[in-house]
Amino acid sequence: MKRRIITLVTVLMAAAIGAQAQSRLEPMTQTKQELWGKEYFGTWLSKKARQQMLKFPTPMEDFPSALYVFCGKGESGRLQVKRCVVNGEAEENEAKLKLNSIELETDKATAMKFSDLIEHAVKTSMFIDERLGFDGTTYFFGNSIRIATIWSPDRGSNCKRLTDVLEKAMTAVKNQDEDELKALLPEVESLTKVFKKLYPND
Repeated sequence: MKRRIITLVTVLMAAAIGAQAQSRLEPMTQTKQELWGKEYFGTWLSKKARQQMLKFPTPMEDFPSALYVFCGKGESGRLQVKRCVVNGEAEENEAKLKLNSIELETDKATAMKFSDLIEHAVKTSMFIDERLGFDGTTYFFGNSIRIATIWSPDRGSNCKRLTDVLEKAMTAVKNQDEDELKALLPEVESLTKVFKKLYPND
């Protein structure tokens, strides 16, 4: 009986730690930067975007993609999606993959809400035991100065809500549908408040 109680407590503690880990992003460590290498971020990390999400699925599952938010000084609001796709017109000596890019212009206030969400998610990140695995998707968020990451977030967690709403934004950009993009704002604003609550009180 005592052994069963200890096992149950251990399982509950592990679940609690996992749930807590999923409430925040993880700061990108030097080790992870070296693991992903310059070639990935040389291609995907934008130095001009106010904020961004980079998505790297398991190679067999899908190709990389990214969402960039632009709303800087003197700029109109716009979101850009960059995707790696199969080049169906490639000749024998040409690359089989190519980069596609598409933008959707919106008002600056809308773009700023998406930027704020990513900014607060990144700023409230904390070091935890990294979740590692070979199958799944790795996401990176932030700008060229501060980056945070998450690997395959659990359903219902803050980080899963974050990736879901930003992937829906990517779909809206690809569909060239500003109404579809603005329909996400209630979830964006709600989730921004959730991340803001993660700041320490002192």
